[in-house]
Amino acid sequence: MARIKVLPQNVFVEIDSQTDLYTGLKASGFHINSTCGGCASCGRCIINIIEGEENLNEIPFEERQLLGNVFHITKERLSCQTTADGPVTIDISMHEQPKKNSSVKRRTKVEVEKIVEDRKEQRKQKPKKLGGGNKPKAFDYKEED
Repeated sequence: MARIKVLPQNVFVEIDSQTDLYTGLKASGFHINSTCGGCASCGRCIINIIEGEENLNEIPFEERQLLGNVFHITKERLSCQTTADGPVTIDISMHEQPKKNSSVKRRTKVEVEKIVEDRKEQRKQKPKKLGGGNKPKAFDYKEED
């Protein structure tokens, strides 16, 4: 079992050394962005390694294909390809879900019905014809004597 410190929540999580961090964090209730479900094909489950990089597994081929060979500079890893066998501190702040905006104005049922009625009235009115709708008249080729 590896002890993982998760920032910015500052919470410790115990994850089995055979389980990747994506699966372990999801099981612990953390939100990690991913469209592939942990198959190393989308590259959206990136986490930042703060401390303990020596306790992580080697970077596999799939991860190197997506992120390149710049871990020593960026300290970013794919959580779906990373396992830990010792204490590690990670930052998952880029995966925080935005809070819902409660200041959005909701329309009342009466307002919605009025909008629907207005649109029905607009459809009933005869649509305006735009220019160019008339066919050209044929020339009269009568010869004058």
